[in-house]
Amino acid sequence: MALAGLALGGRAAEPAAPTELETPAAVKPLILPLWPDGSPNNPATGPRPVVELYRPFVPAAALPAVIVICPGGGYGGLSPYERLFAEYFRSLGYTAAVVNYRVAPHRHPAPYADAVRAIRLLRQRAAELKIPARNLALMGGSAGGHLAALVATRPDFYRDPADDLAATVSARPDRLILAYPVISALPPYAHGRSFNRLLGPEASREARQEISPELHVTADMPPTFLFHAADDSEVSVENSLLFARACWAIKVPAELHVFPRGGHGRLFAYAAEVSPRWRDLLRTWLAGWKLE
Repeated sequence: MALAGLALGGRAAEPAAPTELETPAAVKPLILPLWPDGSPNNPATGPRPVVELYRPFVPAAALPAVIVICPGGGYGGLSPYERLFAEYFRSLGYTAAVVNYRVAPHRHPAPYADAVRAIRLLRQRAAELKIPARNLALMGGSAGGHLAALVATRPDFYRDPADDLAATVSARPDRLILAYPVISALPPYAHGRSFNRLLGPEASREARQEISPELHVTADMPPTFLFHAADDSEVSVENSLLFARACWAIKVPAELHVFPRGGHGRLFAYAAEVSPRWRDLLRTWLAGWKLE
C-alpha cells in the first residue's frame, strides 16, 4: 500500500484511502469487536463498534508501545483522515489501533464507553494478541480529540454496566496526542454541531461542564502533545490553548504547537507545507517516551 503523504521528508501529497484491491492481506487490520454478541452496545442497525489493530510494517523493528486512535467526524460519522495516521505510526514501528466508536444517533456516553472499552480490551488481551501490554498512547483528531481528552482526564467517569473489564483494567492512557481537537463543550469555543449530536441541543450547562476536559485535568494526567492551526475556521485553536493552559497550571507536561496556517482535518493533516513538520515534531516527542 502506498504511503504517499506519510513520509517525513519531501512533498507530502494527500493519500487516497486504500481500497480492497490495494490492501494486501498481510497489512490488513485485525478487527476486534468491542462488545460480545448480544451486548446492548451492539446497535441493531448500523456499524458494530470495533477496534482495528495494525501491526508495525517491519516486525523486527517493532517498538513496545501501542497508539490508539479516535477518528474525528463531529460525532456524526468517522473521518477517514485520522485513521490514516495508523499507517504513519506503523512506519515508525508502533502498533496502531483505530477505534470505530458509536456516533449519532447514539449520544453520550456511548462514544466514551466504546473508547474506554477499546483500551481495556487491548490491555486485557495483550498476551493473546502479541502486543505490548503497557505503554499505550491515545490519539484523537477533531471531535476524536475531545473523546481522547475526556478519556485521559476522566478514565472512570462512566462505567458501562456491560463492560466486564471496567473494575479490573485501567483505561487511563500513558500518553495523549491531540490533533486540532474539539475540547470545551462550553461557550464561546464549543463546536456546536459536535455537542448537539453528542448531548442534544437542549443540554444543560452542568451536562456540558461534565464533558469539558479542560475542567477535569488532574496532576496524574499523562504527558500530552497538541498541534493546531491558528487559521482553523472549523474548530478554534482556543480549544488547544484551553487544554494546554489547564495542563501547565498544574505542571502536567504538555507540548503545544500552533501553526500559523493549515486549516482543519484533511487540509491540515496532509497539507504539503505542514504535514512533514508536525509529523517530525511528534516523532521526536514520541522518541522521548521511555518505553519499558
